[in-house]
Amino acid sequence: MRRRGGGAGSVAVPARARSLGTVPMARGISLGISLGVVLGTASPAAAQQLERHPYLQRMGSQEVTVVWTTDVATDSVVHVGAAPDQLTETVSLATATTQHEVRVTGLAPGATYFYDVGSSAGRLAGGDALHTFRTAPTPGTRAKLRAWVVGDSGTGNADQLAVRDAMLAHVGAFDGPHLFLHVGDMAYTTGTTTEFTDRFFLPYRDILRRVPTFPVIGNHEGASSDSASQTGPYYTAYVTPRSGELGGLASGTEAYYSFDWGNVHFLALDSHESSRATDGPMLTWARDDALATNQDWIVAFWHHPPYTKGTHDSDDESQLIEMRENALPILEAAGVDLVLAGHSHIYERSFLVDGAYDTPTTAPGHVVDAGDGRPLGTGPYRKSPGQVANEGAVYVVAGHGGAGVGGDADHPLMFVSEVDFGSCLLDVQGNRLAMLNVRADGVVSDRFTLVKGTGLVVGSPDGGEILAPGSEVAIRWATVGDVPTVDLELSLDGGASFSAIATGLANDGEHGWTVPASPTYRGLVRVRSATDAGVADESNASFVIAAAPVEVVPWGSVWKYQDQDVDPGATWMQPAVDDAAWPEGPAELGYGEDDEATTLLDAEPNVPTVYFRHHVDLSAPLLAASMDTLFDDGVAVWINGTRVFGRNVSEDAAHADFATSASEDDELASASIPTEAFVVGDNVIAALVKQADGSSSDVSFDLRLEVVLQPPDPPPATSSGAGAGGAGGASATTGGDGGLGPPGGVPTLGLSGDIYAVDGLSERGEDGCGCDVPGSRSRGLGGALGVASLALAAAWSRRRHQGQERATDAPKIS
Repeated sequence: MRRRGGGAGSVAVPARARSLGTVPMARGISLGISLGVVLGTASPAAAQQLERHPYLQRMGSQEVTVVWTTDVATDSVVHVGAAPDQLTETVSLATATTQHEVRVTGLAPGATYFYDVGSSAGRLAGGDALHTFRTAPTPGTRAKLRAWVVGDSGTGNADQLAVRDAMLAHVGAFDGPHLFLHVGDMAYTTGTTTEFTDRFFLPYRDILRRVPTFPVIGNHEGASSDSASQTGPYYTAYVTPRSGELGGLASGTEAYYSFDWGNVHFLALDSHESSRATDGPMLTWARDDALATNQDWIVAFWHHPPYTKGTHDSDDESQLIEMRENALPILEAAGVDLVLAGHSHIYERSFLVDGAYDTPTTAPGHVVDAGDGRPLGTGPYRKSPGQVANEGAVYVVAGHGGAGVGGDADHPLMFVSEVDFGSCLLDVQGNRLAMLNVRADGVVSDRFTLVKGTGLVVGSPDGGEILAPGSEVAIRWATVGDVPTVDLELSLDGGASFSAIATGLANDGEHGWTVPASPTYRGLVRVRSATDAGVADESNASFVIAAAPVEVVPWGSVWKYQDQDVDPGATWMQPAVDDAAWPEGPAELGYGEDDEATTLLDAEPNVPTVYFRHHVDLSAPLLAASMDTLFDDGVAVWINGTRVFGRNVSEDAAHADFATSASEDDELASASIPTEAFVVGDNVIAALVKQADGSSSDVSFDLRLEVVLQPPDPPPATSSGAGAGGAGGASATTGGDGGLGPPGGVPTLGLSGDIYAVDGLSERGEDGCGCDVPGSRSRGLGGALGVASLALAAAWSRRRHQGQERATDAPKIS
């Protein structure tokens, strides 16, 4: 029996829960429950506290393992049900432990469940809309799949959080990932229990409670964990499918494993400690496992990249060389399609390549397709259906998740090399696999697509756009193979049903479309062969049909202010505070530059903190909100008492504290704002500005707020069709949901309870790839959209200062 630790100590883990059959649930649903064998009396839980909040492991089409850790040992209880207030089934383990692992089995494929966790003494977390999960589809099903790929993130620094927030902003409330693939180094510096808690489980807490993690060990985790014995903090933290529970062949170890999700076979390897010999246990198993699968796609991932010129060089280091020389011939012979790695702190993406095993690596003779792989560029990379040996694979280095980036970025097999922070999103629909790179500043800097056999690929609209009713939009797509005519269809409900846009069109890859007056925030476009319904593709993510963004707080608005050296108390930003006696004046507010509309107190020494309040009335819930603020030297902003933004101001700053650093003169910052901070009716925007020190020469403040109002729920579509890539698509009840919005449209994927249904400004560029290029206009959708084609949370970086309005680069999300 291996040992698992909770906190600083470790306790023996009880035997895995055993499935005891099917128990009827409310609403006619059946749930197979794994009931723990009573192995002892649990300790009292009166003082029990969560050290790691609930997170999901070993998710399959019929099971999931729910994990959490506590400060004292108790028994383990999970309640599961069809709604937050209908957690009618109980799964329990009686042994007292601090590392709680409860396996729930007998679940329905592709179905949504809610849960809570705790002990016999009571609930610790859950029982709400935030604690929910969606099981995997039946293996082989061609349902939509989105996976978030992150590497080398575990620093706990601002760059790691910016990468996370950029992904959340990009996917919005309804198009989040189904899987979290981490390619290693999630807990710097040596993968201790505390580092895992603080640098993985805390920053990703609100993602992990809904999205299952499938990890591979990195060298930093390997400093404190041992693959041979499967001990240490890494092996304590994760529960992976060692016995073939989720498809694939049993590996007999949690160091390397495989699993199926829909029509994709994932193969996770240990490039750090396990033998990399061709006849060793890992690669022998990998060969058998890859050859045994009949899934449409094979995606392999591990830590050390076979090709890189980032902070590491794949021609110089043994682990990287051995994975290239020993593992790649095995995987490419089995028909692998995509290989993901980290370790090198850079983003790199190859051409479609095969057979480049030599050291040093050379490109001649190994590039199968020298195109860009982009649907609206030179076109998707092409492969034969099934798993055909040596037709090429794409190699991605995603080691840019938070640790310092760098390198020469000149590997000969790489089409794209970018020294910048970010993460990747993998999207699979039927016989089409796509991937995009989301930088930490919100810009989508790369995307590519693989198609097996005849296929269609929607290029735009592909998610995040706001389309104005009556506007003219160019629907664009790519074609692989012979598809002479196509039908175009629109979904207003996230793919549950579709209605016709046009039928029997000559397939020229583009169609001018007048956006209907059908408000929705779950819009998708589908292109389908007019003669073969199985050849189809739809937008990766949802777009909005709604009115353009509304400026509810323009530059120069009137603000209440408090500029005296008086501490207003800890609750000054709350809506209930009476600000009627505060003076007021139009922005810009400040002193020292002679351009202020309202002059504030210029004292000696300076007043460290000045306070501002403004009321905004909203007539409907929000889809998105974005803010620009002008300040000098530090600023923090609250919406209805919830802090939503800060720059150079610590979380616990007191009135007498100065800014943590000086700003540029009249610095401009922009950010997307979580929409759940707002209410319908009166909203209070509160801000403070701090001086850098008592002798600072000036202070400035202005703020602009723009929102997108949520349209009413769309009417039912008049006709329906299969979702997610045609034949075998998801149904309205268990699929067709490209993201993570639970029933009732309650968005839940966010940061520390916040809902990030917003996206930074990323206007479509003109390079033919549909990638986001700062400062370019939205010609990727036909050039006729104007403001209607802005990204869902368009954080417009504008300022009005000295009579001029200037655009800035796409901002980082704070």
